[in-house]
Amino acid sequence: MLNNVSLVGRLTKDPEVKIIGEGTAICNFTLACNRPYKDANGEKQADFISCQAWKGQAEFIGTYMKKGNLIAITGAINTRTYDKDDVKHYVTEVNVSSVQSLEKKDDSDQGSIATEDSIKKIWNDEWAKRSVGLDASSKSNLKNELAKKYQVQIDSLQSDLPY
Repeated sequence: MLNNVSLVGRLTKDPEVKIIGEGTAICNFTLACNRPYKDANGEKQADFISCQAWKGQAEFIGTYMKKGNLIAITGAINTRTYDKDDVKHYVTEVNVSSVQSLEKKDDSDQGSIATEDSIKKIWNDEWAKRSVGLDASSKSNLKNELAKKYQVQIDSLQSDLPY
């Protein structure tokens, strides 16, 4: 059996990462994929596909992607049901296994050199996105994780290496 999906589309809103269980990152987002034809009024149509990414993929999407970004994903279709107020709800979504940004690199970024201030800004932006709704223990773990990730980059700027 084969369950494989490849989609190219735009994010409908900024992705949000949630941490569940024992620190597992999950990111739910919707991808707008244009249909190859127009409706009777000559307007483009789109499908809005629910997607779910886990762990590293979730963190990557939450950190580097934003509303309107053109991305390509691959994954598998998953279905599930849940009951709410005695009504059975059916959900179909894509479980993302890989993601790639299809956005062109901004011309202002070409040739730019990372500075301590630019790294700290990215660090703070990631903290602001990922710390929402976390308890004190999870915030402490996130703080340590981000410190390991970004302090190395700042320290490398202050290196005496000849390159």
